[in-house]
Amino acid sequence: MLYSTDSALVALVEFVLMYYLSPMVANSAPVLVRGRTLIDGGRLFLDGRPVFGSHKTWEGFLAGVVMGFTSSCTVGLVFESLPLTFLNMGGVVAALLGDLGGAFVKRRLGIEPGEPLPVVDQLDFALAATLLYLLLDAGFASRLDLVVMSLLIILVLHLLTNNVAFVLGLKNKRW
Repeated sequence: MLYSTDSALVALVEFVLMYYLSPMVANSAPVLVRGRTLIDGGRLFLDGRPVFGSHKTWEGFLAGVVMGFTSSCTVGLVFESLPLTFLNMGGVVAALLGDLGGAFVKRRLGIEPGEPLPVVDQLDFALAATLLYLLLDAGFASRLDLVVMSLLIILVLHLLTNNVAFVLGLKNKRW
């Protein structure tokens, strides 16, 4: 075994905080805003369905950018790394675009906004950020074990936080 249990856990927590906290913050921020300006402008795609749907607004996207960038700056300060700050800012944008991609796929499948598409709903943003980090060669190739564990943690956290948001009245569905 390369790491003791304690050091492996510390490495995983640091990895999640360094690379996934900002995308998670960005992905969760839009629920705090009741936006009105639809990103797709209410337009329909070639299949006659909305491009993204009624839950994707510019106000929510902006909230995700602001909260995600704030988180990116904080992570960069904590880990004393300006390059990490900029990498996370890219991860924030990728996460928000990944969430839009998930909404686009759901509309093509005929799934209404707010209705579930398991795994896609929980991981679209994280997979988009991961893809960006891999493309930028951000040290992920050597830590795929941490990437996989991080994605599993995000899956569980997403389910938990959605249930909390439901209980608090921020969301009208548990997923």
